[in-house]
Amino acid sequence: RSLVGSEMCKETGLSASHAAYGSIRMEPVYMVLGQSAAVAAVLAIENNKSVQRLSYLKLKQALLLYHQIVDWKKEK
Repeated sequence: RSLVGSEMCKETGLSASHAAYGSIRMEPVYMVLGQSAAVAAVLAIENNKSVQRLSYLKLKQALLLYHQIVDWKKEK
């Protein structure tokens, strides 16, 4: 949801607490957010849909192809 604006994909308009924003500002996080926005944009173009209408499952599958972590599994 944080990547999808009214008409575009963006990685800089995030909403977060002051504590979380400190982590978001790190360069590797911005790189992953930018890649995620790009993957969503490509899927939208390929499927002739707006980014807001993309299937989360298809987006998740595409992100997994790029080895992104989309689900956090807590270690025991």
